Amino acid sequence: MERSITQAGSSDGSPNRVPRAADTTTADATDWGAILLGLGLVMLCLIVYFISQPNRTNPYLHFVLQAQSWLDGQTSIPTPGYQDVMPILDPAGQSTGRGIIPFPPLPAWVLLPFVAVWHVSTNEQLLATIFAAIDVGIAYWMLGKLPVRPAIRLSTSIFLGLGSVLWYAAAIGTTWFWAHIVALGCLLLSVGLALSVDRDAAEPRPAADSIPAVRKIGWPGGWSSVALLGALGVSGELLVVLAGAGTPVGWLTVLGAAMGALAAALAVVVAGRSGVLAPFAVTVVVVAGIPALFIGGAQSATLIEAVDALLAAAIVALWWLSRRNSAAVDRALASFWTALSAPESVQVAAGILFGLAVTARLTILFGFPFLILVGGGGTWLRRGILAGAGAAVPILTLLVVTYATSGHLFNPAYDYLYRIELGYPFGYNPDWSITDLRYIPQNLMIMLFQAPQIMPDMKGVYPGQGDPVCVVNTTRGLFDAGCPLAMPNAIGMSIILTSPAYLMAPFAWLPARLRRLDRATVGATIAVLGIGIVNLMHFSQGWVQFGYRFSNDFAPFALILVALGASRIGRLRLFLLLVAASVAINFWGTTWGTTLGW
Repeated sequence: MERSITQAGSSDGSPNRVPRAADTTTADATDWGAILLGLGLVMLCLIVYFISQPNRTNPYLHFVLQAQSWLDGQTSIPTPGYQDVMPILDPAGQSTGRGIIPFPPLPAWVLLPFVAVWHVSTNEQLLATIFAAIDVGIAYWMLGKLPVRPAIRLSTSIFLGLGSVLWYAAAIGTTWFWAHIVALGCLLLSVGLALSVDRDAAEPRPAADSIPAVRKIGWPGGWSSVALLGALGVSGELLVVLAGAGTPVGWLTVLGAAMGALAAALAVVVAGRSGVLAPFAVTVVVVAGIPALFIGGAQSATLIEAVDALLAAAIVALWWLSRRNSAAVDRALASFWTALSAPESVQVAAGILFGLAVTARLTILFGFPFLILVGGGGTWLRRGILAGAGAAVPILTLLVVTYATSGHLFNPAYDYLYRIELGYPFGYNPDWSITDLRYIPQNLMIMLFQAPQIMPDMKGVYPGQGDPVCVVNTTRGLFDAGCPLAMPNAIGMSIILTSPAYLMAPFAWLPARLRRLDRATVGATIAVLGIGIVNLMHFSQGWVQFGYRFSNDFAPFALILVALGASRIGRLRLFLLLVAASVAINFWGTTWGTTLGW
């Protein structure tokens, strides 16, 4: 088993840690070689993604239409004439020509600056290509927080970018894949931040040590935090009651903002320092403020002029202060950065980013146990509360936005679409709910064992239907659309078959043979299983796809297991072979996807 490369220092506050010689390998110093390598990896993936898709048109514009509707002062979208839109009916039961999409709002929120310029002509597919390449760079940064060799760090990043279904998602870039790409970037940032302030998270320790540690943990923040948690619980119940009573959205917005303030106060009390408010402030300005200005500016030119005037005044004031007392300005900026980079603040930021990922892909919520086990705070309880306080803000925003759009806290479009999608040909049961335990067996077969179509007779997305193949030419080819040797299965394909490098993940548990465990492995495993099981309960596992696109939801956690597993088994050549096989298979699948127009 390859020995871990221990990262320097324990920013998590772990006691009695003795530095070792290996600690000279530290991620704290600026490694320009790694930065350049990461940028090169982003450019490589960007080029590959770009040339993989000769057709830049996007037939599904759910999120573009949603962003444009926000700019137009509407919450619903004009009915586009394709699936996954719940029509809004008038009192007579007739369509109003507008509808509600069932998807969480962050992917549309990210598109706002682009739609403000290009409107409905915004090329979501091209943006998917760019953002997916950036995701790979974020993954390379995240993996740098693990005690693994540079070769494994680079190979695992390549595996995500070119050996997993992220490649196919980037090449297609339609509604469902764009949501995965946006969520993946937020989740990678969240996981990377948690690892950055918990350098011991991936160091195996005797399993028995965790039992007395749990017993000694006291409640952080004392009675103040208990009172704040109680207030949050009561407020949450009130939110549900008011929503059920049809309360105007303005009142629910005020209540949601108050609950966000309570969450921020809880973080301050638990951390014991007001500096944890810094990531909340950054989030309000960047994630909420800037896009909101695009919406407000589209409604009022006066607002834009006022904001421009305020910005100009702020710039002048900052210039004047820097001329009069530059030292004071430098101290203020340094103090803000110190507050922002404290372990507790970083854990709050990790929670905020995790919550943002949930507002793009809901099932990511079930990966939260990772942030309880890994991150800044010193104990599992403090880590969990700090991250939870951060995650609460975007999740509360999600509830309020959903209520403003649909009149419900939980989007009713899901259930509506489930009831009308009777044409779904793969095990749909109208007597079951949209998410049901009874769907797991058939969906697990898709996730782990679904094979491609070998020597197919028909070319279509439905089994046994479509245009006949090998009519003119009977010689089958690997990429011959007229007479294929094999084709991807539209229902999905085995994650093991399409990305065999995932086979390295179980080897992350090798220290368990010596009754030693590390929190990163345990947390990542729980997150993968939590997200995976909930996805498997959903009636549909995605469709008209190569591979298993839902794997993007837990990919950041799975990458941790892959990297640690490859490091601990100590078989670099085997790992490189599996990565190469993954890249070759995804090249085949992505080529077929674009050839078939999926």
